[in-house]
Amino acid sequence: MKILAKPIDTIVVFKEAKRPMPYRFRVTEGDGRVMDIIVDRIFSIDERKVAGIRSYIYRCQSIVNGVEKDYELKYILDDAKWQLYKM
Repeated sequence: MKILAKPIDTIVVFKEAKRPMPYRFRVTEGDGRVMDIIVDRIFSIDERKVAGIRSYIYRCQSIVNGVEKDYELKYILDDAKWQLYKM
């Protein structure tokens, strides 16, 4: 997987006091195309702290342009921002 760290717009589901679960997200490609991707499967959620910045890394899988792809979404807790971290 290649590190992208692109900012994304995300729809998430909150269940009680647990972590936010991504449902779908929108990413803008380099050529200006906008892709809406539904999160089909979440394999794991890891909490990381790098340089004092806490984040959750979600390992996910979806169908993108007719091809099944694995990727990682990153949620930065302090900023409440989402990134398409790796694909």
